[in-house]
Formats: sequence, C-alpha cells, structure tokens
Amino acid sequence: MAERKVEIVDEDGRITITEEVIGEIARIAAGKVDGIALSTSSSGGIKSFFGGEDLSPTIKTDLVDGGVKVELRITVEYGYPVHEVARGIQSNVQTDIEKLAGVSVTGVDVFVRKVVPPHTPNANIEEE
Repeated sequence: MAERKVEIVDEDGRITITEEVIGEIARIAAGKVDGIALSTSSSGGIKSFFGGEDLSPTIKTDLVDGGVKVELRITVEYGYPVHEVARGIQSNVQTDIEKLAGVSVTGVDVFVRKVVPPHTPNANIEEE
C-alpha cells in the first residue's frame, strides 16, 4: 500500500507531509490538554499486549480533498469535565495541524473510551 501524504504546491515549490506526521502533531496537541490520561510507560502500545493498560490516544487520520479529518480515541482522568477535555482536544488538534503543517482540518472527532483515576507520579515510591 502506498504511503498516504498531502502535498502543498505553490510558486516556491512543493511540500510533502506524510499522514504519520499529521498524526504525531495531533498526538502532541492532544497531550497538551489537562485531563487527558497518557501512558506513563515508554513501552507505548506494547504495554497493553503484556497485560498492562495503554492510555495513549489512538489517532486515525483520513486525507480528503483539501484537508484532513482526524479521529481520536482518548481516556480522561477522573475529576475533569469530559466534554471540556474533548473540546480542548478538538481545538488544539485543529489549531496545531493548521499552524504547523499548513493543512486544512475538515473535522476532529473525539471518542472518550474510558475514565480512569488521576495519575499519581509518586504512587510507586515506597516510603522510608
């Protein structure tokens, strides 16, 4: 299967951006929103394979004429208003893709798959 990409052509030349780059911009933009649960492990998706839980957002991009449509499946930390987290993600993703990649965003769909307890970074440290 051919690599999917978007091309921007103007009087200065051509810019080619892969779908993977757009997805990574969306991932980083979503991660900037307070309340989204992110995996604390560097193993990423492999963590769920070994019985752990991968909380990282799942991102799907669909290149359409004149732009890109983005779909994110996220986990929200308990205590944050779910609809505000989702709206923040929609706003950040659209703004960052349009600003950083120069690609028009035709839509950002956010599906909340789970609510989890808040992450406590020192929970695994034993007290002396």
